[in-house]
Amino acid sequence: MLNCNQKHDGGSNAPSLGGDQSSLRKALAAPWTPVEIGLNSQTEQEMSNSPENLSANLLSIDHEEFHSDGLYGEEASLVQYMSTSFFVYSTTHLIRTNAGYVTRKTSDHVDLLREQLKILSEEVALHKSVLKRLVEGAGRSTMNGHVEIEMKKVSDEIKDKQQQIAHLERQIKGELDQLEHTPSHATLLEQVNEKAFELEVKTADNRILQDQLQQKTRECQALEETVAHLHEQLSQALEANDLLSESIIFQQYTDNNLQTGSQIHIENPESIDISDELHQKAEQSEIDELKQRLCELTEAKTQLETHNQKLQEESMYAKGLASAAGVELKALSGEVTKLMNHNERLANDLALARNSTRVRSGHRVGRRDSYTKRLEPASRRDVHASSERESALEVMLMAKDQREAELQKKIEESKQKEAFLEGELANMWVLVAKLKKGQVIDQDDVSMPYPMDRDS
Repeated sequence: MLNCNQKHDGGSNAPSLGGDQSSLRKALAAPWTPVEIGLNSQTEQEMSNSPENLSANLLSIDHEEFHSDGLYGEEASLVQYMSTSFFVYSTTHLIRTNAGYVTRKTSDHVDLLREQLKILSEEVALHKSVLKRLVEGAGRSTMNGHVEIEMKKVSDEIKDKQQQIAHLERQIKGELDQLEHTPSHATLLEQVNEKAFELEVKTADNRILQDQLQQKTRECQALEETVAHLHEQLSQALEANDLLSESIIFQQYTDNNLQTGSQIHIENPESIDISDELHQKAEQSEIDELKQRLCELTEAKTQLETHNQKLQEESMYAKGLASAAGVELKALSGEVTKLMNHNERLANDLALARNSTRVRSGHRVGRRDSYTKRLEPASRRDVHASSERESALEVMLMAKDQREAELQKKIEESKQKEAFLEGELANMWVLVAKLKKGQVIDQDDVSMPYPMDRDS
């Protein structure tokens, strides 16, 4: 009964053992390698689209592709500055992206290794549970040889998994150490910003140097023009030197000819006398001509000095006349004003006297008989006085008219004198200008003075 039960138990445990073995085979048939392969393929795909490849593609665009062959001056510097700025921005962006990508890639790899470690730990736990079931089944089963083989196989797989786990732990530790030793993302960004700022400063310095280079180029062009001008002056000086040397050679040749002629004249004394006489005559005629020319120039100079002195005297006299005429004109204008006021006052007195005379004559005509009868000596004296005053006023009016005519005549004469003096002064200024220019002055140009008494 016990054996039957044992057989029954063995039979009943055999399928469970077979089930455990099948589950173990399923566990072994589904290793972690496909997961790792999938993750590796995904990682490779990400690496194919990584910022490193993008940086390579962007860095393949060289900033020198912005050609500035057809540009000059400020346009070329502006294009170069824009291309340099674009290159700085691209480089900074790529460095930042690469720094972030390296950090992210390392952390992703650590996470992947941890997932693999977790899977391996679960597989080790599964294998240990299988091994435990195999150990429990080995005590109840009669097929110890087959169970021991399965147990050994499972133990070997557990050891392999544990070795893989240890390797993954070492790898994770190395990755973490490397991640700790690598600079942080903020540090990299700070370094990138510093490098970008340095690059921008160098770009600005480069632009300043380019402006200085253009200025030096302009200065060099100006110096080249100066050198060309100096070369031209040097060539002119050399030509003048050549002409001078030719004249010196000609003078030496003339002296040699003269010496040869003197030797010939020494051999021929008669020809010497004739040539000396001709030479003396020529010199004497030339001296006489020069003396005559000197006398003419001296006489002309004396005439010009005399004429200039005369013009100065006339100018001073004209200025005195002009000032005297101005003073006289001012006095005459004041006197005319006084006479006009006096004339107006006398005219008013005359009008009043005439009105009073008419009134009195009317009374005499209307009442001649009664007036003659009633006339008294006092009234007769008044009439006589008024008649005398009227006659005196008429005499004064006649004298005033005569004086006014004389003053008007004097005013006209002073105006004529002033016009004449102004014309003379203008002529004198013209003559002075001609003298300053060194022109020859004809006697006809000098006008005669106005016929007037200078003492006036």
